[in-house]
Amino acid sequence: MQITEPMTLLTDYILAVGSLFFAVRLKATTQNQGQTCRKLWGLAFLFAAAAALLGGTYHGFSVYLGEFLHPALWNSTVYFIGLASGLMIAGTLSASLNRQDESVRWFLSGVGISLLGLGIQQSDLALHEHMNHNDLSHLILLGALYLFYRGSRLLQDR
Repeated sequence: MQITEPMTLLTDYILAVGSLFFAVRLKATTQNQGQTCRKLWGLAFLFAAAAALLGGTYHGFSVYLGEFLHPALWNSTVYFIGLASGLMIAGTLSASLNRQDESVRWFLSGVGISLLGLGIQQSDLALHEHMNHNDLSHLILLGALYLFYRGSRLLQDR
């Protein structure tokens, strides 16, 4: 079996496991509290996990995907990324926040790290032939998702 982009597949799958972990942990801390804002963030992490899983499959097994499945898998990946982002925004907007909240610092740090990852993803930066810009950005995004997770744990509904 040929894997077309092994490191990208691996870093995407690591991102999927991390996102799923954050979703499960957030659900565990939210259980019986009725916090809609945290539930939305939990769903966001689930869709981020799905996007990473699909993206890793797209990058790793593209030679085995047919003419229909190849673009469908990528389109689904992008759709789930957008859905996860929308749920993150909805979860944040449904929370009671002010500038002094600790969660705001976590979220702003997550946005900053995400922008760093975006910059690297759009570059041609490669540390090694098997560690390219996509791989680096996936690992950086995992750090950003951790920061978002830490912030989302502190949210309270309006």
